[in-house]
Amino acid sequence: MSGESDNGHVDPSIASLISTFRFMMHRKLRRKAHGQYKRHSSRRYIFSAVVIALFMSLIGIGAQKLELATSWVELLLVVALVLFMVYVVVKVSMLIRWCFYWLVLATLILFAMNHGSLFRTITSAPTEDRITLGAKIVLIVLALLEGCTLGLVALKRIAYPRIVLRAKWLNSTWWWRIREAPLPMSLTQNYKSVVFSYLSWDPDEYRLSRSTVTYVGEFDEDGQPHGLGEWTDHTFTGEAIQGIWEHGIPIGPFKSQEYGTGNAFSSIRIGYCKNSMDKDDSTVFYAARDTNGPSYGAAAVECSVSGKFFHHLPYVRILGKGTLRSELEKAAKDDMEPRMNPLNYPLSYLSTFTESLQSRPSIRGSFRGLTPRNAPLSKSVVVRYTDRGIFIPGYIRSRKTSDPNEVRIRRVCPPSHGVEGQHLVAPIFGTQEASESSQHPTPTLVLPDSNISAASSESDVEFDTGVKRLSITESVDQESSRRARSDKHKKGRSEQPGLVVDGWRQVLDIGGNSSSAVQASRAGYEALVFIHGYNCPLTYGIARLGQLLALGEFPPYIKPFVFSWPSSTTMGYFTAKSVGCSDSVANDLLQFIEDLHDSGFQRIHILAHSMGARIVLSAFRKGCFEGTFAERETTNLEPSFISTSGSDSNLRGKSFIRHTNSQTRYAGLHDGDSLTGEQPGRIQLASFTLLNPDADLSVFLEEDYWTLTRYCSHVTLYADAHDGALFWSEVLGRQQSLGRHPRTLVYTPTGEVLDVDVIDTTSLDVNIHSIRHNFFNLNRMLVDDLYDVIVLGRRAREREGRLSSRWTFSPDGVANGEVYTFLCAPSYVVNK
Repeated sequence: MSGESDNGHVDPSIASLISTFRFMMHRKLRRKAHGQYKRHSSRRYIFSAVVIALFMSLIGIGAQKLELATSWVELLLVVALVLFMVYVVVKVSMLIRWCFYWLVLATLILFAMNHGSLFRTITSAPTEDRITLGAKIVLIVLALLEGCTLGLVALKRIAYPRIVLRAKWLNSTWWWRIREAPLPMSLTQNYKSVVFSYLSWDPDEYRLSRSTVTYVGEFDEDGQPHGLGEWTDHTFTGEAIQGIWEHGIPIGPFKSQEYGTGNAFSSIRIGYCKNSMDKDDSTVFYAARDTNGPSYGAAAVECSVSGKFFHHLPYVRILGKGTLRSELEKAAKDDMEPRMNPLNYPLSYLSTFTESLQSRPSIRGSFRGLTPRNAPLSKSVVVRYTDRGIFIPGYIRSRKTSDPNEVRIRRVCPPSHGVEGQHLVAPIFGTQEASESSQHPTPTLVLPDSNISAASSESDVEFDTGVKRLSITESVDQESSRRARSDKHKKGRSEQPGLVVDGWRQVLDIGGNSSSAVQASRAGYEALVFIHGYNCPLTYGIARLGQLLALGEFPPYIKPFVFSWPSSTTMGYFTAKSVGCSDSVANDLLQFIEDLHDSGFQRIHILAHSMGARIVLSAFRKGCFEGTFAERETTNLEPSFISTSGSDSNLRGKSFIRHTNSQTRYAGLHDGDSLTGEQPGRIQLASFTLLNPDADLSVFLEEDYWTLTRYCSHVTLYADAHDGALFWSEVLGRQQSLGRHPRTLVYTPTGEVLDVDVIDTTSLDVNIHSIRHNFFNLNRMLVDDLYDVIVLGRRAREREGRLSSRWTFSPDGVANGEVYTFLCAPSYVVNK
């Protein structure tokens, strides 16, 4: 029994965990009730045909004995009723196989009664009455068995899970025979622990057996799990869940795995900006913008990530009530105080699984309390050459005086690990080996030095690679002095192997709460904004983005958001296009991005799908982001023109942007063309990705492209020549769609090569619907490719391990651009 401590809090016990246990049992039953995705195969069609044949046979027997229709109207009604019953029977039989078994048994009995024929002609009246009576009994028994089977299934999959979750009259301790269990020796001393056992069904041995449940973590004043915790249920379909709890319920972020099956799940948090009148989980035909303006909030989404995928996932749960931007402005005006940033509310929820473990002791060694002092060092560092100098994903420059064109990487390791290139043998102190091993300085990578621009004129190789040398640059005395200074400044930090970047620090969240703009800026957060297509409610857009982030394991410093606009319904295509491209929606999107900048974000990634691409491109075309996004400026560059030689060296790496000081379009600019400097008060558009965009191809080539490249140096477009949704968009709009013609997206109407990475997804056929319009968050190749685009900032020509370039030719036969395809075999190709 639970008791109260001196401070009035309830001590954790089995009684205080009963409600949590019932919720976890409900999660297990819900997974069983909703079921898993299954491959569609020919056996399913054969099974459906057998069910239809058997059911029609029974219908034929009834039609032979009874006059079911005396007119054409009645016959049509009977046929419609039969078709509906066939549909229901087939669907039910696929879900509940026992209904199919009863149907087969009844058919066999009727065959035996009629001596092998369902339609045997009867000449004897007494025999006819006897057979008719027997057939009626069989049909009545069949109906009873089918009804009982459906009732039991409904009780097991619908009623019982609700009883487990909500019924107050259920005595949980008696029903599951819950008992105390001894505490394992492996449990941590950092947190309180509760262990108990209960009776559960063992699917392997087909009997009831006793299983153990363990919870280790933090509790609230009522003794319920609250904060960081780990729940382990040792049954076959029980969960081992690690993450954040709120008053006995896991709300995420968390990671979970079924104990016996290996099915894994992940819960992450996503912010949103919504400006439509629709409900969160549905859309309406008459799409309209919310007259109160945009509202900001956050949601938790749970997704399947490994093993079997379940029908009810992704599952989205809105956290809190959100906040209206107009209400905050009104409150600030009434109180004569500065307006609070409306994004403070969703940002306070956007902690990730990794960030939630910071500043907490470990739980049984499965978690490490991450702080700036004991955070594990990176084992690999990606250095990118960008317009603004060197960029390292996951790091932020910590010294303002550090040279943006130079980075110094040091290898740090305990003395027992030796030096790279040597055997890892721990030397014995006082021996000659120990003195020799201490003489080795740490290998250091320097790239490039401050004279790289001058060196580039002498060696094109050094300029292209960006790596000048790998050498030992310090003497033994200098190394010892540097280590002494480092130990002095980093006293108390545990020595861990890894790489250290001088003048840079790894991005770490501050206490899991980033509501402060100063915190967000110091932490180096980047915003990922997803703009969904038409006929997409808020929860659906959050679920799609959540599945992408869960499968891709995006780093915690990238904070995801969904911009939800009035997208209408399936029949409201033109309504959605009209409302989405309106000035009011464009202004709301602009205001949202400005709020992101006010919250401390310095870099933003835009991910636009389907009609969402039309919405954001329309806003760019209207000049809404003038003064919001930092522009790309070029210096000390002479304009050049396209080479018509068609050689690879003249075409690779070219980009064509509109110069900020001239209306002339220049060609021949490399990816590394630097900016004149950081533009204060503006946010950097780090990447712009179009996924099966529903936008006009001609407008993009003539206007949108030049506007985009004015702000962004990394534009990626995924197109599919067999996109069914975009086919109907072309039919209705009478314009070629941007996302359906990848081979034409390599040069402008004037013949200039586009600085856009065009990825042709037509060859992909895994985890793709027959319409081929919405698969970016499930296809593994596409998920990994998006990770490289957003997180690592890699261009298509740098992803040669995944992409293959395909040259395209102009009408005169000259090679003028590249389209990339994925290096993968079709799903139907197997080894013989």
